[in-house]
Amino acid sequence: MAVLVSSLPEDADLAELLSELCIPQDFKRYDDLTEVDAVVQLEEWRRKAYTILAEFRARLRERAAYTLGQQAGIVSAVAPLVEERNWTTENTRELSKDILTAYNDASLPFLEYILVQKIKPAFQHNPHPDVNMSTGRKMPRSSGGIAGYQDHFENQSWKQDLGTVDILLWCVRHTEGPMFERLWHLIIPPIMTLLDDFEVTYKLRGVEIVSEMLKKVPAEILRRTGIDGLLFTTLTKCIAFLDRPESAALLRAVIPTCIFLVQLTTPPGSSQRFDQLCALLGDGIIGIVWLHGMRAEDVVRASVDVLPALFKALGIGCARYLKALIPQLVYLLITESVNTPVTSHSIQLSSALALRVVIVECSARMHIWKGTILDGVCRCWVALVESGSRSDDSLKLETALQDVCANLVQACPSMSEVCLPVQYSATNVFQSD
Repeated sequence: MAVLVSSLPEDADLAELLSELCIPQDFKRYDDLTEVDAVVQLEEWRRKAYTILAEFRARLRERAAYTLGQQAGIVSAVAPLVEERNWTTENTRELSKDILTAYNDASLPFLEYILVQKIKPAFQHNPHPDVNMSTGRKMPRSSGGIAGYQDHFENQSWKQDLGTVDILLWCVRHTEGPMFERLWHLIIPPIMTLLDDFEVTYKLRGVEIVSEMLKKVPAEILRRTGIDGLLFTTLTKCIAFLDRPESAALLRAVIPTCIFLVQLTTPPGSSQRFDQLCALLGDGIIGIVWLHGMRAEDVVRASVDVLPALFKALGIGCARYLKALIPQLVYLLITESVNTPVTSHSIQLSSALALRVVIVECSARMHIWKGTILDGVCRCWVALVESGSRSDDSLKLETALQDVCANLVQACPSMSEVCLPVQYSATNVFQSD
């Protein structure tokens, strides 16, 4: 990792110590490594990193005063060791967090110094075609046209330093609301570069940073610079990456972040909010994931796991998609229990939890779907009882199915005469003894 050694002239020992925390490039292909010697060397580096950090913490306690450049060098070296990455261990992460607590209240000049000296040089050779690098605003039209996007992927020098993205994450995490105005042009270009990268790993890291940013950024600056719409468009494109190992994790991160972005930047009850949420559900999950990704069980489960939050955000607006939602969720309840040995009920549990929420949000339309839902719940229940499984997943699924029926009865009181007589509670009806 390129530490700010040049800014540490007063303490050569400190510069040397920080340089030893340079993350080896082999960690980028850690999961694919087959050479024993290379794996051993990386494990030795991880152990050595902890020793260096322990020594470094002791030195920090002995000396209170450091220059701005030295402090920036410290953060740039230690911040990449805070997150759960291939190159960190639990002990290393805890020690790194302890060291960086001294910088929790980072000042605006300090953050600006790190972003200017460390982040901007790393990304300046790959300007995003849709972002003005000087202002952080959305460009009226993409610079360079289609070729501009291809040029954007050339010579990605920022990938050479494995810690760069985590330094950006640290800076965004410590940027308070009013600070974004001054740091906007330093934060947005690298974020957009990450989100539009062709490697899903970097897309996921970009979504993580956006999620952190949305917790504090003023909605007004997002709208004024046009980044709200650009972020939404770019984030929704991430949904289409269905065939990568990180696809499920990306989907779980993208949908909640999109919901947060929409709620932050659009007025409640507005057509803009409704249209964007519908795009997430209709065009994204139903139109992309369920149409093209049904063979990837982890991706399908991820798509179902994020549905409750989307249902709650869209409310009764979900009703326009019930013809796709109910059959699909019921199908997921039945298919695993009928066609495969019952060892894990994760996908069924996710489906039941989603059904429970959609019944509540669209209760006025449940009279049309009550028979379909009850048929799926009963089939799932029978298969669950016959399996004899009493695992944690089985017990959670039992509870979820009971909740589905309870919500269905509340939405359609006539169902109590069919499946839930007044003299029985939901628990009694579903007792398997």
